[in-house]
Amino acid sequence: MANLLISGVCNLRCPYCFAGHHLAEYRRRADSPFIALDIFEDRLDFLDRSGINEIRLIGGEPTLHPQFPEIIRRAAQRGKHIVVFSHGLMPERAAASLEALPVGRCTVLVNTNAARSPDGPSPKEHARRLAVLRRLGARAFPGFNIYAPDCSLDFLLPLVLETGCRKTVRLGLAAPTAGGDNVYLHPKQYPFVGAKIVRFARQAARSGIRVEFDCGFVRCMFSEADLDTLREAGADVGWRCSPVLDIDVTGQAVHCFPLANLAALPLDHAGTAGALRDELAARMQPYRAAGIYKTCSTCRCKQNGECTGGCLAATMRRFRHEPIRIVVPQAETRAPADASDVIMA
Repeated sequence: MANLLISGVCNLRCPYCFAGHHLAEYRRRADSPFIALDIFEDRLDFLDRSGINEIRLIGGEPTLHPQFPEIIRRAAQRGKHIVVFSHGLMPERAAASLEALPVGRCTVLVNTNAARSPDGPSPKEHARRLAVLRRLGARAFPGFNIYAPDCSLDFLLPLVLETGCRKTVRLGLAAPTAGGDNVYLHPKQYPFVGAKIVRFARQAARSGIRVEFDCGFVRCMFSEADLDTLREAGADVGWRCSPVLDIDVTGQAVHCFPLANLAALPLDHAGTAGALRDELAARMQPYRAAGIYKTCSTCRCKQNGECTGGCLAATMRRFRHEPIRIVVPQAETRAPADASDVIMA
């Protein structure tokens, strides 16, 4: 698996964006923030050489690439299953090129809480997203990045049912950048959010909608009863944090963009994704002894490999000396296990 950055440009400003610092570097450069077609062909060769039949396009916003339809055509010509991570406010030419692909050859994950404003998506942005999901149908499904404990997930179920998109919702936990300058969900808030996710998964299952977890989740944010409920709901539960490989326009491969300034490896004409992942994993291994909580170091689930200990960027953020200010939610009362450590905003 590897994510290919094809656009260093995004026309939204999400407060939780973990690639913001990386994208800012593109704005300071004189050369194009978009991948050139000949370089894209090299990336396709890299995937072929690595035995990867899926191409995952990221940004910035990948659909803003001025030659996006040609990129899609070339990927399809190689027989790749095309995965696009988009905010959903895509140009007409991009939507048309994705709509033309067979349903089984295309997956578009639409980030439903990406927005220009810190207050969240505007009604116009929401309407445009609905139109794209309706147009792409089973090729697309919504995602939601949780960056505040008072988030509401309820709107996602009618969104899926009304648009006729794939009956799946992917949930992610907003991770900090290594510098911690973006808005993210603090690990002490995970148990509170975990209870909300369990209720949502139960409701989703009644409508035949499956909940998937992105990376960064930890087992201990759920009780044993919660885990039973998630299994009964058919949720795709996982405690993942590993080098997926994010490869930028310049050919630098990183563990993930939250850790982009800590370790990067250049692509070469003979390298493979597996070799790059192994090298990045080895470089980050010293940090894996810890986890997002103090108790991770002695946790049996972590010791036996059942849980990774959460997002590595969040783990590294835990060792910063500055106080972290987080908001304690008032609407519900389920508290983290170590609530005494919470700093009131």
